[in-house]
Amino acid sequence: MDAADEQGEGLEGLVEAIPVYVPEGEERPGRVSSVTADPVAGTPLRAVVDFGSTPEGRDTGPDVEVATRVWDGPAEERALRGLCAERALMERRMRDPQGGAALSLGEDARWSQAELSVDGGAVRAVVLVTGMCWVAAAEAEEGVLVRVYTPAPGPGPLRLVRVRDASLLEPMRGRG
Repeated sequence: MDAADEQGEGLEGLVEAIPVYVPEGEERPGRVSSVTADPVAGTPLRAVVDFGSTPEGRDTGPDVEVATRVWDGPAEERALRGLCAERALMERRMRDPQGGAALSLGEDARWSQAELSVDGGAVRAVVLVTGMCWVAAAEAEEGVLVRVYTPAPGPGPLRLVRVRDASLLEPMRGRG
């Protein structure tokens, strides 16, 4: 369980404590798959919402994943690239944890930029494309980074909206 659930606040407390974003027009409920809390304050620092991944049958991962991370200070390109690379490397490690390729982005990795719409406002995003995934990261608002992941070839959703109604989300649950 996440810290918010332990405090009795549940998903309502999560969407009040940290901006959580979903693809505009997404009809599937988002499943909160991960929340990282500040160990001292107990407030959320990061939240991840998956779409399309279910615990029934073989779990092949999300069709779309949107992560939000609280960030201290302005987001420089290096931070955005790090956020993209973190997710791409995680995907490589999950598929072949013992392989030497799990420690690099791969020769096919390509960096570019794109424009995301986040809650109606345009933001510049850094994009990483590999043979396994498409990942974009941007500063959604001051002090908040957002990352969109989808399996290759991408692109993932370019229009995100902030969740203000917690009933649009499902709580964390076991994975198949």
